[in-house]
Amino acid sequence: MIAVIHAYSRHNAGDGLLVDLTLRRLAGAGVRVEDCVVLSMDPPSFADLPHVVKIGTRGRSADLETATAAVTGAATVLGARVPTLAAGKAARALRDAEAYVAVGGGYLRAGTRTNVIGTAINHLPQLEAAAASGRPSIYLPQSVGPLTGRVGDRVRTLLHRMSSVHLRDDRSMVEVGGGATIHRTGDLAVLELADRLEQVHPQEVPGSPVIVARALTDAPTYHERLRRLAELLGDARWGVQAEGDSTKSDRVFYTDTLHVEPAGRVAELLAGPEPGPVVSVRLHGALQSLLAGVPAVHLGYERKSWGAYADLGLSRWVHSARGFDPELVAAQVRELAVDAGPFWAAVGERAGALRASSEALTDELARRLGR
Repeated sequence: MIAVIHAYSRHNAGDGLLVDLTLRRLAGAGVRVEDCVVLSMDPPSFADLPHVVKIGTRGRSADLETATAAVTGAATVLGARVPTLAAGKAARALRDAEAYVAVGGGYLRAGTRTNVIGTAINHLPQLEAAAASGRPSIYLPQSVGPLTGRVGDRVRTLLHRMSSVHLRDDRSMVEVGGGATIHRTGDLAVLELADRLEQVHPQEVPGSPVIVARALTDAPTYHERLRRLAELLGDARWGVQAEGDSTKSDRVFYTDTLHVEPAGRVAELLAGPEPGPVVSVRLHGALQSLLAGVPAVHLGYERKSWGAYADLGLSRWVHSARGFDPELVAAQVRELAVDAGPFWAAVGERAGALRASSEALTDELARRLGR
């Protein structure tokens, strides 16, 4: 079995998409989904997959589940390293795996107290097990960092012990440091878009724009800017990309903080009649829109945003979520509603190079996994 590690939850549509793209990439390399065991923080959300094992916790609270996850994480590392020790399903899955493939996207960061704890409890045990195994280990395109303190140093050290690590932005390349096993590769959804560009049919988008937002920290004017953008767009609808845990739920953010009513899930709004352009704070909300043939202005809040839109030739349409100009973004939305030709032409110019990178990634997986 191939251990597909660091999966989160389908309650976040972007994270679910990345698991699907990881499994699709493996299928292209000759690995069937039946031959994969997915280690997830929210196994019930992946009930459609044949082999899923729980690891870590999807919540952020200092509750019993988090405490249990911390103890289990330590036992998992030990169980994965000692063949005779059975320490639960996750440890056995890691111990018995033929190889390790990390879901694209990534959660390896150690900057704030919250993400240091999250990385230490949820992700470090998986990284430790893969490094200790001596078996093939491939990290699909990630954003990694910041990496500070002891946890950050440990993550950096272990990443250099992987067979191959793919990073999806230039800042992550600097953070992890160079080496023969460290590669700059586009986000899986970016590569998927390039691969499928001939099948993506750009839609006419005269309908009501869709805003996909999320809670952000250290952004004192963010809420005001979002409200002003919605006011300028007039008939904008609020789309939900992530649900589940209240700390990450778009629906909770809309109702409790912005005091607006969401119109539905992003996928449903994209599939509806006469879609409008999308403005998405979530990267994979933007990329999901592009895959549906709907142009999207992206309001980025992490390094992955600028990396992905630069890879697609769309740097003109990405802005800082914490300091964007609502008037400029609204003007771009109106332009896209009238003529999205320049937007799609920019993607087309980058498609060839991205397809070559995509093919190289699949070839590497097939070679390292012996398929």
